[in-house]
Amino acid sequence: MFNSFFSTLKSFVSELLLTSSESLNNIELGGYIIINTLISEISADLVIIIDKQDLKVVRKFIPKIIKFIQDFQLIFTDSRRTPEQFEFFDQEFTNLILSNKKLISQADLVENQGVILKSIWEQKGSLSEEIRENLIKENESILEKYPSESNYIRKYNYIMKLIDISGKLRDEEKLIEYQKEAKPIRDEIKDRKIRLQYYLDNVKEEIRFYNYRDAYSALYSFCEKLESFAEPEIIEKYSTIAEKLLLKKKIDHDEFFAAVEEVKNMSKEVENYFPSDEDEKGE
Repeated sequence: MFNSFFSTLKSFVSELLLTSSESLNNIELGGYIIINTLISEISADLVIIIDKQDLKVVRKFIPKIIKFIQDFQLIFTDSRRTPEQFEFFDQEFTNLILSNKKLISQADLVENQGVILKSIWEQKGSLSEEIRENLIKENESILEKYPSESNYIRKYNYIMKLIDISGKLRDEEKLIEYQKEAKPIRDEIKDRKIRLQYYLDNVKEEIRFYNYRDAYSALYSFCEKLESFAEPEIIEKYSTIAEKLLLKKKIDHDEFFAAVEEVKNMSKEVENYFPSDEDEKGE
């Protein structure tokens, strides 16, 4: 949805749905209403957030949305679905939503996050003192590491945890502040992943056609882009392999082809070069 603020809404709505047997739920949040409608064909819920005055308009619009989703039922139920099918669905669904000018704008919701969050927390009840203390301790522990963390993946994981804790502590100011901090980090990760995938694909392509010098160039660029994303030893490992590709005539034959095999066995997924949650827990 619009940003990480909606993870709080999602969690809240999920909790309410677990305690309700009705297929349609109206939940008031300040000047807004959350409408939840069960779509049994795909075993999922359609959740819409609207201004109160638009309730009648949106109720008439909901059947069109459900019909649209039912037409794309297979991408929710067929395991052979492809990313391209989801992209097409997303584009067409967006066009359908934008065709109705009455639907709420992104800016309106984002600007009123504080009001909505307070409404959510009022309905959820108070935290126990023990839970609050544990959340505060966890928050303090993360804040000791977050400011000095240079690895973008870990830094993003930290900020997302801070957002989650701020939501649980009902601190809307910190929640909104951390959301703003998370956006440039998330954007940088997204941009860097695209560049890394480009160079990684080039490495694989060049090595497949024995273009070792071009493979070296792509692998060297890949290592440069890994800075602040992968562990130093990972960068060092592939930088050394890149040098061996360049020094084909100056190093031992077996050593060179061992480096080539290393490149061939490199994962095609960029995420596999980043630190995992397990790495973070082990710190």
